[in-house]
Amino acid sequence: MEDILLVRTFTIIGGMLVITTIFSKINKAYETSAEAWITIIGAFLFFFLTYNYANQYPINLIYAGIFSAFIGWDLGPGIAFMGEKIKFREYLKKIEVNSKFIYEKSTKKTHESIADKYFRKHEDLTKKLVFYYEKDSSITFGEDSKEMLEIHKQFKEKVTQKDIDSYSEKWQNIVFQALIATTLSVFLTLLVVYITDYDFGFLGIFLFISLLALIIVQLLNYFIFKSTWFRKITSYVGILTFTLYLVYDFNRLEKAVAQGDES
Repeated sequence: MEDILLVRTFTIIGGMLVITTIFSKINKAYETSAEAWITIIGAFLFFFLTYNYANQYPINLIYAGIFSAFIGWDLGPGIAFMGEKIKFREYLKKIEVNSKFIYEKSTKKTHESIADKYFRKHEDLTKKLVFYYEKDSSITFGEDSKEMLEIHKQFKEKVTQKDIDSYSEKWQNIVFQALIATTLSVFLTLLVVYITDYDFGFLGIFLFISLLALIIVQLLNYFIFKSTWFRKITSYVGILTFTLYLVYDFNRLEKAVAQGDES
């Protein structure tokens, strides 16, 4: 039964990866914002359909395949976007433009109490990202400044228009490394479950809480903190969380097979 479980599991995973890869190569960019929203909503819809019809063959595999296609359709523009971000950072280095965070004082009026009926100014420090040329770090400019708009214009003329294929070699290598790492992670976690009789069922509640906390922290960092090193830390925590989730899920499947579940 363990051999059957192994074959079924990796046939499904391999098939989903193939479908995702094909559709990620077909769609390199969204033509309209409507296409982006349809892709995102479609991915969530077929995710829940796959979950709800998990034990109804063959509709479960059909929904899983369509879900994989939606993920691939969204992955292509994501790769293109990230590839352009990498190129822009390299372009900034080429023209010797660096960035840093500065703290500026801003004032706002707040009502203290009904008793005194006075307003008082409070000084707050706001964090702001600015850019500067290495040759003169005393002159800074913001992300929405005329100087940065001109840099973006030059970047499009000198880089993106010349390099039409948004799948840069560097970003393709990053994606390939991620796929290799994911495959190794799946095989290693399966091996851990296969060679040990330890019950990893206790991880379920802890992993669920960790996943919720990870999502909340990432949203806070995206909208508020905007810290690069914090994003790297959450990425490593995410890798650990999902690796343990693989251990938990393979253990759950193994126990289901032992109880005679052949779904």
